[in-house]
Parts: sequence; structure tokens; C-alpha cells
Amino acid sequence: MSTNHLIIGLGGTGGKIIRELRKTLFQEFRGKRLEKVNLGYLYVDSSQEMMGIDDPAWKILGTSVQLDPGQQVLIREANLVTQLENINSFPGIKSWIGDRSLWRTILSGLDVGKAAGGQKRRLGRFLFACKIQDFNQRLKLRVAELQNTGEAAVTFHLCTGLAGGTGSGSLIDVIAQIRQAYRDRSKHRILLYTLLPEENPKPNWDTGNYHSNGYAALLDLNALSVGRIQPHDVTGGQDRIDATDAFAGCYIFTNENANGLSVDVNRDIPSIAADFLYQKIVASSSLGWTGLDRIESGENGDSSPETDTTGRKKERSKKFLAFGVKRLAIPEDEIREYLAYSFTRQAALQLAFNNWSDEVGFRNEARNQEFASLVSEKETLQRWRLTDEHLTLSLPLLPMEISSPRWKPINTEWADLLPNYKGVVRGLEKTVWLDELARMCTQRFDSTYRSDMGVRKFYETKAANRKEHAREIHRCIETELMNDWKNGVRSMHEINLILAALLASLEDRLKGVDEKIVQTHEGAKNAEQKVTTNNKEYAKIGLLSKLMGKRENLLDAQANSIQEEMTYRTRAEAWTFAKGLMQEVASELQTLKADVGRISSTITEAVGRFDAALAERCKEEDRDERARLQQQLVRVYRPQEVIDLARELTRDGPLQSEQANGVRLAIIHQLGDNPTFAAFNARIPRQMFFDILERECERAAVEAHNNLLAGDRNRVKLLGVNIVDQLAREYSGRGESLKKFIGDLVKAAGYYVTFEPTEVSKTARGVPQVPTRLQSFTVILPKSAENPEFMATLTETFRGASECGVEVIQNDLKRNEITLVSIVNLFPLRFLRPVGMLRDRYEKRIDSGGDRARLEVHIEGDGSDLPKLFVPSDQALRTEGLPYLILAKCLGIVEQVGGSSGKAQLRLLTKDADGFDNPPVPLGATLLEAGDRIDETNFDLIKTATLARVNREVRQEEARATLRKAILSEVEALKVNECDGDTADPRYETFLAAGKAAMKLTTSPA
Repeated sequence: MSTNHLIIGLGGTGGKIIRELRKTLFQEFRGKRLEKVNLGYLYVDSSQEMMGIDDPAWKILGTSVQLDPGQQVLIREANLVTQLENINSFPGIKSWIGDRSLWRTILSGLDVGKAAGGQKRRLGRFLFACKIQDFNQRLKLRVAELQNTGEAAVTFHLCTGLAGGTGSGSLIDVIAQIRQAYRDRSKHRILLYTLLPEENPKPNWDTGNYHSNGYAALLDLNALSVGRIQPHDVTGGQDRIDATDAFAGCYIFTNENANGLSVDVNRDIPSIAADFLYQKIVASSSLGWTGLDRIESGENGDSSPETDTTGRKKERSKKFLAFGVKRLAIPEDEIREYLAYSFTRQAALQLAFNNWSDEVGFRNEARNQEFASLVSEKETLQRWRLTDEHLTLSLPLLPMEISSPRWKPINTEWADLLPNYKGVVRGLEKTVWLDELARMCTQRFDSTYRSDMGVRKFYETKAANRKEHAREIHRCIETELMNDWKNGVRSMHEINLILAALLASLEDRLKGVDEKIVQTHEGAKNAEQKVTTNNKEYAKIGLLSKLMGKRENLLDAQANSIQEEMTYRTRAEAWTFAKGLMQEVASELQTLKADVGRISSTITEAVGRFDAALAERCKEEDRDERARLQQQLVRVYRPQEVIDLARELTRDGPLQSEQANGVRLAIIHQLGDNPTFAAFNARIPRQMFFDILERECERAAVEAHNNLLAGDRNRVKLLGVNIVDQLAREYSGRGESLKKFIGDLVKAAGYYVTFEPTEVSKTARGVPQVPTRLQSFTVILPKSAENPEFMATLTETFRGASECGVEVIQNDLKRNEITLVSIVNLFPLRFLRPVGMLRDRYEKRIDSGGDRARLEVHIEGDGSDLPKLFVPSDQALRTEGLPYLILAKCLGIVEQVGGSSGKAQLRLLTKDADGFDNPPVPLGATLLEAGDRIDETNFDLIKTATLARVNREVRQEEARATLRKAILSEVEALKVNECDGDTADPRYETFLAAGKAAMKLTTSPA
């Protein structure tokens, strides 16, 4: 049965970890369902930046691994001001929101309708609380989906950074809400993966609370783990949620590992965390990694928290862990991507220029060509319906015109009419032959030419719809050019040049149209003069002429003249129409050229993109072996072999033409039944175009690699190589070299935290003397059937390379890599070196920022009631204990008595549980001396006894006033008796500060 895991990403860091994990899964399984693991996802953020369905950052070689909307919770659409003004209506917020006057100042600088966490943890909590119903609903849906497999148990993996407002601010509530809904800790484990703020963040990353947020979040996590806080229920359903023992373990990681390797927080850390999740969730499912659960639950040691000095109060949890991940790999993803990008670049260049060279493949430049002759050829103009006959509608343009049986060319129209008309008039009285012939032709011209509307009306009607004719010409041209591009005959650059030449040719032809119109009018005028002459001659015909057939001859001559006149007059109208049509066609072609230009620009951008992608991959490795081994991924391959193979494949003309054809067909498939360049721009945005090229070309590249190897067994295999076999070829018979290499590799596999030795070795009351910081080291490597002896040697070499026990697990999930996973558990947060830095910056921020800073960095209260992360120093105990000592003296808990030698002594008086006196605890001769003697032995005695008396007896204002006078009196007495009235005496300054703190405790005891 499969195990269920829900990965929850909080804030930007959490989202990036999910993204990188999903990319890793896609690379390994190509969308196939995992056999032994069910994974669900939920991403919570106050920014939509990484939630877009088309976000290219979620794509890998053209395939998106973006989450579905149901796997996302956007927590920014909230009217925070309205909720503050009506806070009693929101019980889930009211209890912890704090000073509303401070909130008004905070919100005045925000777009409250679209607020993001803004490095304010309480604002992040506020936003999360506003969307708590959405979160809980989607949480339960995701869990139900996982449980549909039949397995009820679900492990929750919460990933976040602690520096921001959203993830850091919502983390405690997310833990509490999960634990509220799923109470069985054995079936529903919660594991945390938290990124600490780096010491030196990138410019503009730290807007004020960057480091203090991190420390405040650690205070919360520690307090939650030891049961010192119960988070408010932000749903408002109850006051607080009992989240005792809420999480099984919390991994802490930074951008610097124990061996000094510093990685990029934005780029590398999400990949490293995702790689660790992959190994412990996915890879471990088929490994039999039996010790992992015991390590994460602390069963391999004593997980009891550190306590206060009395041993009664839990202070510092030890449910914190750190990890290290190092991969020794043949970088198949990088190799695959280099080959794929080589192919995508070639495909893009074919689409762009189609300029082949046997030396380099498709070239990144156009061929030197001219297309003026092409666009002027009779055959071209005929196909594109751009001949003079088409433009004047002597020949039909539209499909409905072409199908019309009455449509004839202008010359043919009048040439066919006149013989018929002559036949008609010959049946009439001879004296009216010419008049009747003229009447019939005029009627035809004026009223019955094409569809019974006359020439002028015909062209006026067509002029009103000339856009349709222009679009038909556009369609004819575009269809041919698109087919040429689809078939690889023309590149996009060539099509652009063709359209430019066509526009130039059309412009030249358009310049001559007015002259043609003038010529047709002149021709019509000349023909009209012939008609007039013939009419005059016909009127003069006598009897003798009749006998000699002159009427017949003049009828024929007149028919020719009228035909000529009508033809010219028709063409005059036709050319007037053609002028407007040509202008409309030019406009259409400009649009077409713009469409082609946009596509050309996209293709050119793709070439640049793929050039950059190639430049980032298969670089020569650092020749410094130590520096190479420190890298997160230690590559085992020869980059030049990959580069050489890619070059060989790109020079294969038939192969590149075939794969470019596959890309074109994939593009055409997206354009529907009538592909056009406009449809290309509308349906294939830039990113989709890149995606299509990457998907198609990756498949083609891997196929080409495999086919090449199948045809030549002597070739070096680059994909599908077993890393153990690769190491065997390099180290067989070289045992000492192998031992050194593996030893150096293991030493470089450090945790992504650094430890502070002085804290690790510290001893104090409340710090149990039990083993802490327990380490485990696991090596996951593939099996090798070809080199079993080397496999055994390699296994033993790994086992002997680490001071702690090494667990070697054989697995074939990833044949191209060996993974080293180190885990250290059972340590308090004070062990971590960065925590000291975070504490210092937190205290500086709180001291300088006052109440507003406390409100921004703490999700409730001011943090004073949270257990400290560090064992108090002697000075810290004295500073904190002195106010209680003054109170104790004023309340009579500390009394002054004479000693055996007559010298005065102060002693602490306490009682046992039954009310009997305990032996007095000597403190010193004076309050100053007693203050200097406060230590971990008597601190809790003084504090506990004093607080009990204050809480029991100092309830009325009169009692408080009396106590305050006593405090003031003690401070004044010390000034006079011990400091000779010198207010600048450091001892007095210390006592004065303690007196003020004691005064405050009378109204708000801790």
C-alpha cells in the first residue's frame, strides 16, 4: 500500500521548494504515477507571483508542473481595515491582534485590498486568519484525496522560510489547524523544513524585520514544541488549540553548510531542500530506509527538552534536526537539456532563416536573396489574384463570383454581346440599326451589366465591399506562404522579405493607376468620336449605297466602335475601383507583414534564449578538486563529449530537417483547421512557442542519441549510464585513489547548518547530560550487474569513510547517481551558530523599534512569556534576578539577620509544599552582594517565591502603593549607604534599573 504525503509550502520559499520537487519528479518519472508514494500539495502565499498558470518558472523543457488552483490558497484579498474596525465580529482575530492604533499606522502604508505579508509576521497571521476557511477546506480535500488510496495515515511536510511575513507568520497556525483536524500523532505526523535568514541578504531583501522575524519564529517553534504555548484558534471556534507535541521534528537549514559552501538562497536552496524531500519521501519508499523514521521522531536518543534550573519547567526543545545532501552524478538532466537545446536552437533557426550549412547546421543568418522578380511573375500574380484582370474584377475574386456563370472578363463580355446585338437589330428597319444598337449597348452599360445593375452601379456596390476582396487576396497569399513555411520551403524571414517586396511592387503599380484611368477615358473618347462619325455616315447613305451593302459595313464598323467605347468606359470604372482595392490590399498586407514580423521576433528571441541555455550547461568543471567536491552536485562526466555529440547531430541535415518539420507540425496543430499567421500570434504566445520547441526537440534529441548508439556500439554513451559502472571504469585497480576520492567526498557532505562549539559543550543545570546531536549517514547507490566486485569495494569504502556509522542502500531508482544523505537530530536551537546572530539582531530591532516592532515580529503578545532559546549566562541571571530580589526584600521573603560573628546577613525564607519552613538560603551581607551571588541555584527560588507572594497578596492598589514605596526606599538607601549618594556610580545605575523593573512587576508580574 502506498504511503501518503502532503507537501505544504508557506510563502515564497515554500512555493519554490514545491516547484523544484515537482520538477525533479517530472524529470525522473515523466508524468507517470508513483507506485509506492501518493503525493499531494498545498501552496499558501500572500503573493500571486508564483501562482500563474503560465508562469515559466514552473516549466521544464516545455512542460509545466504548475499546481492546480485547488492546490493553492491565496491569502491577500482581505479588507483588513474593516475587520479591525469591527474586531468584535471576528473572534478568531480579536484575542491576539494587539494595539489597533499601531495597526492603523501599519495598514496606512499598504494596499489593504491586496496586502502581502511584507516581512511583518503578525500581518502574515492576520492575512492567513482571514482565509482560514479556504485553507481548512482545501487541506481536508487534499487529505481526502490521498486517503482514497485506502491508507489513512498522512505525513504532513511543511516548508517555509522564517524571514518573511507570510510563511513565518502563518506557520504556527498551520501546525495548530492540522493538529486540530488530525489528532492521531501516530498516523498524522507533522515535519517542518524551515530556512533561517542568511546573515547578509541580497540588496532590498531586508526591509527591517528580516532577521528578527527568524528569531521570533524560532521562539514560537521552541515554545510550541515544549508545550509552553497553545495557539489561539484563528477560526474563532474556540479560544485556544491544544497543540502539545505538535510536530515530530523540525529541520533547520541555511544557505551555508558546515564545510563553508555558500549557495544562493533564491536559486539553490529550494533545489537542495527539494532534493532532500525527494530522497526521504520518494527514494526511501523503495529503499528500506528503516532508520529514517526513528531519526525524525528522536527514537534513536533522548528527546527530552532542556529545562530551567529547577528541572520542573521545559525550556528548550530538542526536536530539531539538520540535513545534508550531496549527489555524485552523471548529470543526465543537464546532458539531456544540452542536447535538447541544441535541437531547439536548430529548429528555431530553420523556422527563422532556413539557411543550411554542412559545417554548422542551420545558420543564424539569412541567405542573400531578392524577391522582386518572384512577386512580379505572371504565375505568382495569377495564384495570388493580383493580376490587373483580378484587381479590376475583369476576372472574379471571391468564391461566389468565381461560381457565377454570367461572369466574363470585360473584353469578352462586350466582344460576346455585340454580335448578338447585331443579329437582333438586323431584324429591324434598317434606318434604326445604329440607333437601336447604341440603345441596347447603353442599356447594358447603364442597367444590365453583371447582375442587372449596370457598370457604374456594379463597381459602386463592389467598392462598398472591397474589404472582402482585399481579404480574399490576403487569404490566397497567406495560405500559400503558410504552406511554404509549414512544408519547410520558406523561412519566416524569407516570407517577411516576400511581403516587403510585394508591398513595394504594389505601391509601384498603384502609382500607375491614375494614368491607366486617364488612358481609358481617352480611349473611350476616341471610340465615341468614331461612333459619331459612323452615325453621320449612316445618315448619308443613298440608294446606290444600299445596293452596294454599305449599311451592313457601317453596322459592323459601328459595332466595333461601340464595343471599343464600352470596353474603355467599363475599364475606366474598373480601374477606379482597382485603385481603392489596391489600397485596401496594401493595408491587409501590412497587417500580414506585421503578423509575420511578430512571429519572426518571437523566433529570434527563442534563438537567443536557447543560446543562453546552452551557455549555462556543460561548462568545463572547476579544476580545483576540493572546490568541485564541495558543490551540491558533483558531476561525473566530460562536458566536451556532450558538446561534440551535439555538434555532430546538428550537422546531420536530414535529421535536423526532420525534427524541424516535427516542430512545425506541432505548431500548425495548435492553429486549427485554417492556420494563419494571425492565429499563430493569437493562439501561440511566446512562452507556448518556447514550450512546443522544447518538448518536441527534447524527444527528438534523446531519440537521435539512442539511434546513434544503436548503430555504433563503440560510441560513448551519455544517457542511461550507471554511475557505479562509470566509477568502475575510472577507479578499478586504483584502491587508494578511490579511497581518497570517497573520503574527500564524504567530508564535503556537510549539513546545511553550522554549529557553535561553545554551546554544544556547555553544561548547566537543566541541561541533561545525555548524548545530543546524534548523526546518521546514508549512501544510496544503484546496483551494478556488470561490476559486482567493484560494487562491493565501493560499498565498503563508503562505510569506512565516516566517523559515524554509514548505512549503504542499493537502489535502481536513479541509476545515474549516488546520493549521500546526512542527518543530525536531537539538538536545541542554541547549538546553531546562526541563532546567536539572529538573537543579537532581534534584540537590536526590539530595542530600537519598541511596541510596533514587537507587534510586527511576534504573532501575539510581545514575546516576553516565551521560553528563552539560550541557557542564561551568570550575568543574565543576575540582571533578571535582581528586581525579584528587591521585591523579596520589600515583601519580607528576604530578611536581614545578624550572623554568629555579629555581622548582618540576608537570607531567603521559603516553605515546603506542606507549609513548613525550608532551611534559610544565605544570600550575602547586602543587597548588592546578594545580587552578585544570584546564580542558577538560587535564581528560581527567589523568582518563584517572590511571584507567588506578589500574585497572592499584592492585589489592591493600597498594597501596591505600599510595596512601591518600599522599593523606592531600598533604592534610595543603597544610593546613600553604598554609593555615597553618587548617582553616576555604576552600582547605583544597575540597582536603579532593577528597581524600575521591580516597580513594573508590581502591576504586571511575569
